[in-house]
Amino acid sequence: MNKKVILPKAAFPSAPNAWKQYQSRMSQPLLPIGAAEVDERLRGGIIQAGLHEFFGGAKADSHAAAAFALLLAWRLPESDAGIFWVTGDKERQASGRLYPLGLSAMGGNPSRILLVQTADLRDALRAAADAIRSKTARAVILETHGNARMVDLTSTRRLALAAAESGVLALLVRGDAAPMPSAASTRWRICSAPSVPLPGNAPGLPTFDINLLRHRGGTASFAARVTWDHATRSFFDTPLSGGLSAPATDAEVDPQQRFRA
Repeated sequence: MNKKVILPKAAFPSAPNAWKQYQSRMSQPLLPIGAAEVDERLRGGIIQAGLHEFFGGAKADSHAAAAFALLLAWRLPESDAGIFWVTGDKERQASGRLYPLGLSAMGGNPSRILLVQTADLRDALRAAADAIRSKTARAVILETHGNARMVDLTSTRRLALAAAESGVLALLVRGDAAPMPSAASTRWRICSAPSVPLPGNAPGLPTFDINLLRHRGGTASFAARVTWDHATRSFFDTPLSGGLSAPATDAEVDPQQRFRA
């Protein structure tokens, strides 16, 4: 849900430009997560024309971080523009490929996802920036692995500025990296979480433990558990109770059998 917060100019006594920056940020379109409690904490959602980064809580959670980013992109209104998934060859070998049937089962349209595979991370950064600036993308997901030095404050600032200028949602999946300074509007830690079993004790819907680590708008860090409903293409708040473990892809699984939904 969207909420407007009106603060007096006196709330920004020591920064001449702070009031203008605050008004500019509040006027930007927000993308709601769908989970009411999370969106309330975020004051409506995340900035749609901005850069957001996602880290896995552990190495095995790299796939959970990637899945959460993709599901967020699916929250955008349908349009003729597609979702670009950009990755270097090294990253593709580490995480495998997207699985069309799995994407469909999660409520997405595989035909609206464009895979961009580059020779290395340097080219992937360039391709992601070009895709963000293009008129054919509504979201761009850049997947990296490990503590890549090229994914620094300078390179992320380029992505963030491109997203702000073009109105595109830019999502940076850092996988098993350690958080470092960046220009992202928000930073999240994502983990696979236990899900509530469906009737017949069938495995439940994909569930995530999400932790907001940083918010450039000043929102305090918080942790929550959310579940994805493929029918409504939305997350909803999930009580922190026991249940079946949500499927998680482990590094030891046969690469031919790996997929992300």
